[in-house]
Formats: sequence, C-alpha cells, structure tokens
Amino acid sequence: MLTRATVESLIPILQRDARRARSMRVPGFPSPYFCSFLLKDIDTFNTWASAGSTCRSQTDRYRTVCCDLRVGSYEYDQVTDGGLREVDDELESNSFHTVPIDDTAFDGLRMTLWKLLESKFREALSDFNQRQASRISTPDLNRGIRSFVRVKRASSRRFARLDVVDYERWSRFCKRASLWMSMLPRLSGSWVEFDVSQETRIFVSTEGSVTVQNAQVFSLSANLHKLTREGSRLEQDLVINVGSLKELPDMARFKKMILEKYEQLMRLSRARKIHAFSGPVLLCAGPAGLLFHEAVGHRLEASRLLSSGEGQTFKDQEGKEIFKLPITVRDDPSMHSYRGKKCIGAYMYDDEGVRGRSAVLIEDGILKGFLTTRAAHKKGKHESNGHARTKQHQRPISRMAVTIIEGKKGLSFERLKARLLQEIKRQKKPFGMIVYETNGGETDTTNYDFQAFSGDIAYATLVYPNGREVCIRGVNFVGTPLQALSNVIAVGDTPELDNGYCGAESGLLPISTISPAVLINNLELQGKDEELVTPSILARPKILKRRPRPKRRVRRPKR
Repeated sequence: MLTRATVESLIPILQRDARRARSMRVPGFPSPYFCSFLLKDIDTFNTWASAGSTCRSQTDRYRTVCCDLRVGSYEYDQVTDGGLREVDDELESNSFHTVPIDDTAFDGLRMTLWKLLESKFREALSDFNQRQASRISTPDLNRGIRSFVRVKRASSRRFARLDVVDYERWSRFCKRASLWMSMLPRLSGSWVEFDVSQETRIFVSTEGSVTVQNAQVFSLSANLHKLTREGSRLEQDLVINVGSLKELPDMARFKKMILEKYEQLMRLSRARKIHAFSGPVLLCAGPAGLLFHEAVGHRLEASRLLSSGEGQTFKDQEGKEIFKLPITVRDDPSMHSYRGKKCIGAYMYDDEGVRGRSAVLIEDGILKGFLTTRAAHKKGKHESNGHARTKQHQRPISRMAVTIIEGKKGLSFERLKARLLQEIKRQKKPFGMIVYETNGGETDTTNYDFQAFSGDIAYATLVYPNGREVCIRGVNFVGTPLQALSNVIAVGDTPELDNGYCGAESGLLPISTISPAVLINNLELQGKDEELVTPSILARPKILKRRPRPKRRVRRPKR
C-alpha cells in the first residue's frame, strides 16, 4: 500500500500530464477533450505447496497506468462498440502501461507517461478517422448517442489500513496442510495455495476528479484429485476468497473443510456417470448465483448494447417480464460487507471516477435497467451508475461488482426439495437433480455464436421420487438465457455470499454474488468434455510422516 506522502506526490504528476494532453494538436485532426489516468500500485504474494514441500514462494510489486484519452467531443469521439473491441496486443501504447515503482525519483514515471500519451493520441486519431470513414459504407448505429457524459467532479482520498501479512506463517501453513492432505488415502495428488493482492488506486482526470482507494483480496485454495480405473481425472477444489485475513480459516477449520471435499471426491469415484439430462433441477445458492451471473448479468452490461457484434438479448426490453416470479436483481458496489463478511467486488468509485451506486436491473421480474458507464447506451438522458471497471490498461467497460438476487416468499431448503419431488412426479420423470457446487461457468454474448451459457458442476446428486439421493458425475448444466430464466419456479429464503472472479474484455476482476437457492422446472445438462488419462506406471511414493522435533529440556540448577 502506498503511503499518504507518496500518493500526494504522485497526484500532481498525473494531473499535470493529463492537462498537458489537452494541448496536443495536429492540423486537420480533432483535439483531445478529455484525459484521465488510473494508476494502480499492486503488491502480491503467492506460495504453493504439495506433499509438505514448498513449490513456489514469491512476492512482487508493480505499477500500471490506464490512460483514457478521448478526441473529438463528449457528443462524438473515437470510441466504438462500447470499447469492447479495443483489446489489441500489438498497439504501441501497450509498451508504456507499466510504470516505474521508484518513489524516490519520479522522472522515470514522467518519461513513461509522456510516451504513453503520445501513442494514445496517435491511436485515438486513427480510430476517429476510421470511425468517420466507415460511415461511407456502413451505417453508424450509435450516431446521435453521446459518446461520453459529463459528471460532477469527484474528490475522495481514503487511506485504509490494509492487513499486515506474515509471509513465513502462510508458507508454513501451506506446507503443513499439504503434507497432511498427501497422507489421505487413495488420492493421486493434492496441493494448497495462498495468494495475496493489495493495491492502491489513484484516479485523476481533466475534469478535476481525484480519487484514492485501497483494496485487498486473500485467497486460500486447495485441490484434491484422483484418477479412476477407466482414466477419468476427478477433482474437488476448495477456493476461499475474502477481503480480510480474519475471515480465513485456521488449520483445524481448514482440515475440516478439506475432509468434506475428500469425502465428496470418494463418493464421486464410485458415482454413476451420466451423459445427458433434462428435467427439474434444484440449484443451491452458489450454483444459482452462477446461473444469474452468466445468464443475466453479462447481458445487462450496457457497454454490450453499443456493440454491433453483441447479441443484445435485452435491448429495448425495459418494462418487460423476465421472470415469472417476483425476483429482483440489483448490483450494488457500495455494499462492502454482507452478514459480517467482506464483499471483494465492492468499491467506492469506479474506474471512470464515478461513485458506484446500486443499480436495480430487474424488479419483481420486470426489466428496469442496465449496468452503465459514462458512455450513453441510448439517445436521451443518461447517468452512469458507476460500473466501469478494468483490470489494468484495458478500456473500462460496464461490469458486475456486487450482484444481489432477492425473491419474495422464499422457501426453506427442505420445502424447495419437497417442491422438487412434486415437480418430478408431475412431469413423470424418473428423477430430478440437486446441484450443490459448481467450479465456474461461461457464456457467449456475441451474435456470431449461440446465445447460451454453461456451468461446470463440481458436485451434484440425482433425486428420485421417494427423496433418495445418489451422487452422479459427468455432466454440466447448459441453457439459453430467456428459457432458463422463465423456468424458475421457486426461490430459497437463505441468500449466501460467494466471492470470486469474472473474466471479460476488460480483464479478470473480483466480484461478489449474493443469491438464494432456486428451483428450475427444466434445465438441460450435457456431458463434460473429458480427456482420459492412463494410470501411472510407477507406484506413488510413500509419504513419510514428519514428527516435530522434541523440545530441548533445560535443567535448572537447584537452589
């Protein structure tokens, strides 16, 4: 974390160069009307251990700058497609996004900013001319929609005290935990990893905005895997992402969580493998949150409404029914904690200097709005709700932060399961399914391919009409957004927080999802893409249990 003195030294440098950018001129070309810098100073630590041995232990510190230089005017500038198509590894400006970390001499920073501004200006002029030229043969569907909207000047300097991390302690923790895990019988392998990211973000703009924020994420992960006789690699992952060291488990709690994963892995190794399924499915809180994130969240990012390459599932659908139930979906970056746990997706100001505020996306099943940035997504009045985000140097686009799903008349898990059994009998299905855990998901929002989403199932059971549950493996859930959402017939009454990461055009970002369980009357599952592996030729080495050294006795002289 940067000290207050260092931050106060960096701000004037960034402000001065942002103002200098406005003075750049090339005859016959538009001039810059806006410039902002987003500087991120990041400290990381990572340690990884297996079988009681440290495999990696490294610290790193780096500093990046994202420069948003716009030419033309607020009404019309060079940015097209909502900024989604600007990721190009061959751009000259990519060479100047990493800046020096020396806080005793800032000349290196100033030189890099100068080169960055030069290359950004040339690229902006080229993009502006290309946008103008393309109008000759292709209609500009965003013509008349404001490229960038003015906002009030933001001023906020927050210097939160970040947690002090004992690197040696966590290296020992991973070694001890991995040694204990390696002694669990019938495993093919296992590992434990601890990761820390602590950053200071400084934002300045030619509009006079200055914001300073701090963020930290701690991740404790573990993997257990087993190779079956037929060559299938089965895995169980434990991933804990938190915003405070206090929220991480101690060794006793960690071992208990690992044993639960181990027992699930052993059940999976004996489980029935199925290849396809279509019928009623009960998604527990975590998998339900993933469904909403993939099926709804990405399609409500307003930046996608500006791209001709996007499917734009919900464009011009405000006021129309999305759910048949009174379900509300909102995204609130200002929700920093939930039931005593920190939301790692939360922040005060987004990466365009706009205060993050709650955006009601769906209210009682009716579409109300979108996640917006300062780029208007339709004609008329526009106001950003502060959801512009970027990982490093990519253009900030609208992204989820803390997504909350709420349903009226929620049911307990027992009643949801009872409803599931009723639905199985009503549809005359041989069984239904409960998805307890997922590893992640993906979706495609472009119009080039199918509008679909998928979720990687980590642990699920078949549920027979008499209530009996049997562990199964081999499938993931898939679906199309509108069909899946309209099939939700009940929601739970116990929302749970799930901290994770989401990848999109502007990079991999921390997010939080708060969701209850949901019951879907019909969801399709398809076989996993699996590559079989032949068994090991050599027998696995025996792990020698290491006993702690006895404490040395010190005899005290008799008095």
